[in-house]
Amino acid sequence: MLVKLTNLERLISVLKDGKWHLGDELAAKVSWRFGHTVFEARKKGYLIEKRKVAHNQFQYRLLAA
Repeated sequence: MLVKLTNLERLISVLKDGKWHLGDELAAKVSWRFGHTVFEARKKGYLIEKRKVAHNQFQYRLLAA
């Protein structure tokens, strides 16, 4: 049986390495609406950092709890 991961589960699985990830990568691996998923994750207590790397381009990483 194939288990479908939620966008939140996909986001955390990408970010759990603690490294910076480009928004483009998250859009490809999570959803083109990954920003909403980041918002959901923060509401649930995940500490997700965001930094600007270029015009209209950002990176994200999960801080260890």
